Amino acid sequence: MLDVRHLRILAAVADSGSMTRAAARLSYTASAVSQQMATLERQLGTPLLVRHARGVRLTEAGQLLCRYAEQVEDQLRRAEQEVRDLVELRTGRLRLGAFVSAASRLIPDAITEFRRRHPEITLSLDILDPLMAVEAVAARRLDLAVVFDYPPDPVLDFGDLVQEPLLDDPVLVALPPGHERSDADLVSVRELAAEPWIRDCSPDPMCRDMLDRFCREGGFTPTIAFEADNYLTIGRLVEAGVAVALVPGLAVDQLPADVPLRPLTPKVTRRVCVVSRPEAAPTVTRMTEVLREVTAAPRVPARAS
Repeated sequence: MLDVRHLRILAAVADSGSMTRAAARLSYTASAVSQQMATLERQLGTPLLVRHARGVRLTEAGQLLCRYAEQVEDQLRRAEQEVRDLVELRTGRLRLGAFVSAASRLIPDAITEFRRRHPEITLSLDILDPLMAVEAVAARRLDLAVVFDYPPDPVLDFGDLVQEPLLDDPVLVALPPGHERSDADLVSVRELAAEPWIRDCSPDPMCRDMLDRFCREGGFTPTIAFEADNYLTIGRLVEAGVAVALVPGLAVDQLPADVPLRPLTPKVTRRVCVVSRPEAAPTVTRMTEVLREVTAAPRVPARAS
């Protein structure tokens, strides 16, 4: 295969008409240029240059090769510029994924700030449960996803994907207004054993399982009075006094203002993190930085009656 360096030297010799002038332009010695051209001619098995008193001129083979050399040089310049644009975020796209409450609470601020800094980047967002989001990143359908899991017994299998912790999102209990524990500093799981519950019936199996895992630690099976697939409905049902529910901190803004939200004991927390591939592009790195900044803002979701 031809050496790009040889092609560049040939183009310089053709443009200047002299090996000496080409050597000066390329910061080579004249003898080095002559040796490189001799090597190229041996490789191709034909003369490329004809020497004369005022310098050199190209043979027919040299003219043909020089045309390709100019195209290669142009392509290399374009490739270098495109890589610089990519690295410096002057072009490109970023495909995001996030679970529902992160998409409504964290992602809008992150997108706004990212666009302010890098307006040339095209962004897209898919709302996916964590299991599907991890799969999409691994399959290269997404570049980055915000997901959650429940320590100390995580469900997600990240494989070779990179995880960047963002925050620990506390899970609270939403109580009807005037509930006897609505002003308590902490509400024990055992204190809720007799309560009717609203269970999250969204497609995300991790959300559906959260209530059962929590109640199991308290030694009881929850009495499911209602099911709902969004926190707006859950909040209205709690406000109406028909049942209690578990609500993650990122979703509390979807509940009515008069619904008390109290911390639990034992504590229940969702570990929220960014997931990406090891060979992530600069856009992923920058968006991860922005998400860290957005989640660094203090959040105090608990509220009393």
